[in-house]
Amino acid sequence: MKKLIAVFAVLASLMFSASAGALVTVGQLAPPGVTLETCDYGQYDEAQLNLADGNSYVVPAAGVLTSWSSNVGPSPNQTLGFKVFRRVAGNVFTVVGADGPRPLTSGALNTFPISIPVLPGDVLGISLPAPDLTTQCSFVTDQPTDQVGYKSGNAGPGGTVDFDNLDPGLRLNVSATLLPPPVITSFTPGTGPIAGQAVTIAGANFAQVSSVTFGGVPAPFSVVSETQITAVAPASASLNSVPVAVTTIAGAASSATPFTYEGCAVPRLRGKRLKASKKISNRADCKIGKVTKRNGATAKTGEVTKQNPKPGAILPPDTTIKVTLAP
Repeated sequence: MKKLIAVFAVLASLMFSASAGALVTVGQLAPPGVTLETCDYGQYDEAQLNLADGNSYVVPAAGVLTSWSSNVGPSPNQTLGFKVFRRVAGNVFTVVGADGPRPLTSGALNTFPISIPVLPGDVLGISLPAPDLTTQCSFVTDQPTDQVGYKSGNAGPGGTVDFDNLDPGLRLNVSATLLPPPVITSFTPGTGPIAGQAVTIAGANFAQVSSVTFGGVPAPFSVVSETQITAVAPASASLNSVPVAVTTIAGAASSATPFTYEGCAVPRLRGKRLKASKKISNRADCKIGKVTKRNGATAKTGEVTKQNPKPGAILPPDTTIKVTLAP
């Protein structure tokens, strides 16, 4: 028994290490050398209701289950279904997600892609198909606090299951990968020109990213790692501040602070002296460019009679404004 517990401890440690990234492992697979239970007793739903130690079968956080696995033993012609149960009261659960039953490859780790939204507290389970189909669905621990609940029949999604029978000393031979919703912790820089700006987004759970948006406008992006994304803020026609959002199959995250577009909001300079025009333009993130003087006007005596671009235009930062001075 001590040797078996040591195997479980190593397995749990490996599972915890694997969950350090975006994907979190829920449940356990049969370790090498343990006794597998062959389930060939007909249609049943089963869930791991109690566990002595090791990686839990209870979903720790909201998100999406992206795959499920079973470490299949040597027996031929095995079949297994995967289920997720949500507690109603006591040992009464509803089925919130299901996959299969699937034919299994004997003597190998079998993994199947899924997309099942889950909430904290949901419990992993299995479904056993018809009596003439078998599977090595669980493994023996001989620990009385390891308890598998079972119920005759295969309830569909939305159905209710009362696990009024408990089988001690067993653990289900099933695990799943959980992708939590994304999290944005920061992004740099926080400002950029209206023509577009490369932005680095930091956070967590950046796996299977489907979109990055600035104020709801899609942006080109590249996922560098599960904690970093590079994106290009799309061009903007206004000098506004917009939230940055990242969406994955597990949900969406919006930044706590906005990204601010910068640019030259061309001011109205008509009737202004050149010195005042320069100050006004600088405050608007613009610059005075070519100055044309008419009818003997000087920088001190002339006033702006014409300008290009026209007032109100939103242009890239440091855009130059051509002005004409006249007495």
